[in-house]
Amino acid sequence: LQLAEAADVYFDRKKSGEHVVVVTLSAGTPHKPMPLDPHSGYQVYEAEASARWLVREHKVPAEDVFEENWSLDTIANAFFLRTTHTDPAGWNRLLVISNAFHMARTMEIFRKVFDLPPFQDGKYSLEFREVPDEGVEPAVLERRRVREAKSLASFREKSSSIASMQ
Repeated sequence: LQLAEAADVYFDRKKSGEHVVVVTLSAGTPHKPMPLDPHSGYQVYEAEASARWLVREHKVPAEDVFEENWSLDTIANAFFLRTTHTDPAGWNRLLVISNAFHMARTMEIFRKVFDLPPFQDGKYSLEFREVPDEGVEPAVLERRRVREAKSLASFREKSSSIASMQ
């Protein structure tokens, strides 16, 4: 659902004349196996699989799709997005799309990382859009919500003294 939403936003904003790119995030997650390429059988980074899907299934032009393949968690998603894409490219208006169960922690982490000085090209403007938690069994979803709440509390505690990207 996140990728379909990203494709819809891409084409809507492109029609209105905006310069738009999509950055897919994550090498993977320690909680589940990485996707496999159906032809080679080799592991594929999550961001790469997502980028391929956007280009092949939704016809998002490949030149407008970028990948962040270093991260294995949400904190690293935000950090590497900023340090390898948004700061160098001067992109300062971002829309972050995530599942509903994950949105509170996503918002807090991305706001923290993108509010830290120094700024390359002015402050960042962040917008967030959540997609429904469809297709997740209720018991699994409840476990994820509990884990998200614990992870958010831990992030708040551990990041409170961080005041700079340096």
